[in-house]
Amino acid sequence: LGYMEKDPVRGNDSFAAFDEVLSLAKMQRSDLVLLSGDLFHDNKPSRATILKAISILRKHCLGPNPVNMEILSDQSKNFSQNTTVNYEDPNFSVDLPVFAIHGNHDDPTRDGGADMLAALDILSATNLVNYYGRHD
Repeated sequence: LGYMEKDPVRGNDSFAAFDEVLSLAKMQRSDLVLLSGDLFHDNKPSRATILKAISILRKHCLGPNPVNMEILSDQSKNFSQNTTVNYEDPNFSVDLPVFAIHGNHDDPTRDGGADMLAALDILSATNLVNYYGRHD
């Protein structure tokens, strides 16, 4: 997301594609969506890109339908921001869970520094994405 975001012609392409993928996943009643790295084009996406990503995820992933899937591994070891997957949170209503890992574009170690945060950490903190692969 965010590829050529300032281009007046192609700036919305990545967001439209992401919106379409999640729309189709919801329409087909998919069990989950797996984002296999590089959701964001840049390691530090713009605030506008993060806002659009959150808006698209909220539009398609929240809802009243139950998720019929169980995570068997120790969730507290797999997810850094939350201790359980988002659809098991009693205060949150997810009916299309999204699981993500980072790629080389959005790797939290890429720029070094003490924080080592990725944009996926923000999406995980909002409880919209289940972010695997974060190691402290």
